Amino acid sequence: MHALLITSDDRVVSEFKTIAAVTQTHLVIASEPTKSEIDLAYRVFVSQELSDIEIDHSEVVLVVIGATNTQTWSSALRLSAKHVATIPESRDWLIENLSEPHVTKGLSVAIVPASGGAGASLVSCGLAFHARQVFTDVALVDLDQSSASLDITFGLENQAGMRWHDFSELSGSISGSDIYRSLPSRDRVGLLTHGQLNFAETSIPRNLILEKLKEACDLVVIDFPKTSDKQFSLDVISDCDLVLVATTATVRGCASAKRSIAGLAGYAKNIELVVRNVPGSNLDPMQIAELLNTPLASVINTDVRIVEQIEQGFGVSGINLGGFTRNLNALAQRIAYLKELKSVA
Repeated sequence: MHALLITSDDRVVSEFKTIAAVTQTHLVIASEPTKSEIDLAYRVFVSQELSDIEIDHSEVVLVVIGATNTQTWSSALRLSAKHVATIPESRDWLIENLSEPHVTKGLSVAIVPASGGAGASLVSCGLAFHARQVFTDVALVDLDQSSASLDITFGLENQAGMRWHDFSELSGSISGSDIYRSLPSRDRVGLLTHGQLNFAETSIPRNLILEKLKEACDLVVIDFPKTSDKQFSLDVISDCDLVLVATTATVRGCASAKRSIAGLAGYAKNIELVVRNVPGSNLDPMQIAELLNTPLASVINTDVRIVEQIEQGFGVSGINLGGFTRNLNALAQRIAYLKELKSVA
């Protein structure tokens, strides 16, 4: 996110560069800004000489050199500007308001499969479902285009609501609450998936949507593809508060997890393991965690009844199995504790 200054006036540029240096603000300056530059701006400053620009943003400030006049207020009205800043009189106000506004952000947790069949999508759905007991608003986001959509696992494939492709023309003026309320939901979990359409998503402002969801939700659970997938996004990973690498308790699973963890190192803030026990394996999850030098977050048991519930259309809300439920509840509680630590810091 950045502040955007739309101007062709060197005096305005000089003034804003000085203030940005003092406030250590990420400032983008353009006379003809791109849609992406506008969408990713938390506040847009428009110099009066370019006030005839067509712009759709919720935080617009009109900037004027010297005294205001009737044209100034006409321009401010047309732009729906929230403030008119005059230079140099408004310098103190600009110093205070050029910086990014403080927004209380929710926790974001990434679920990354070490290999196919690791159970990452089930962990994502199960965690989101059980986390709603300790978090007010929970969003589950599917970034894995290579797998079946999560709305099947959640039992929402036929429910109306916005999917990723519906946001291809998203404007920067939409709020995180608007996005969250537009999603199909079940048991107070909003679900953002790809749906059943194969859609070219290059035009979708994915980072913007995730940022806005984090502003609106207490917890955002993000289901990732494998680290080797071409759709894998390290920039999104770097913004997550916790990365859970899901693996099976097998020799191949351990090898895959080791590669995944190595690929995430240097990008992820915190990496932990979720191990899925499988029949016939004698590997202990704690030993796996020690071998990979990565904390063990949770253990998930394989149970055919989970598959049965999902296949019958009940979704994860229909799964009430002792060990499975207890472990995901404990994981949700632990993540809630991390949120408390984050708010204190």
